[in-house]
This record gives sequence, C-alpha cells and structure tokens, in this order.
Amino acid sequence: MNEQEVIVYTSENSSQCEKLLNQLNQWKIDYKERNVTEHKEYLGDLQEEGIFGTPATFVDEKVVLGAQFNKIKHVLGMSDQYHSYTSFKR
Repeated sequence: MNEQEVIVYTSENSSQCEKLLNQLNQWKIDYKERNVTEHKEYLGDLQEEGIFGTPATFVDEKVVLGAQFNKIKHVLGMSDQYHSYTSFKR
C-alpha cells in the first residue's frame, strides 16, 4: 500500500497501458485509472497539462510518461535508479 496518490491515464487497446497497470498491480500499488477512451473529459485534463499520449502516471505532483517502470519506481520511492521526472501543478 502506498501513501501517495497515483493516477494512471490510460486508453483502450494500448499494450503499454496494459503492461503498466499489470506492473502496478504486481507491486501492489493502489491507483486510480482514468481511461481517456471511455471518458473524453480525462483526455481534456491531459491536454491541459500539455500531454497528448497514454499512459501517463501522476504520482502526487510528478508525472511519468509511458511505461517507464524504473522512473515510476523512483517516484514512488521504490528505487534510486532514476531521478528525472516532470512536476506539474494541478
């Protein structure tokens, strides 16, 4: 269980989104999924942040684009391997 808020923006028929969600489940990370295919307002939320693709994983004020597992682990405090991410004010 994690203390940070994790929100994953996904789209249907995306193998990268599926891999990312599977990995988060394996790590036992609680997250909220926001599918931009089913809910167009979520796509608008991403576009307002200047993001035009999925998956996009928000961990509190940080975002990792794509299925970059090592970066996500670092942002979650699970690894020190990567330190580059983008901060967004929401």
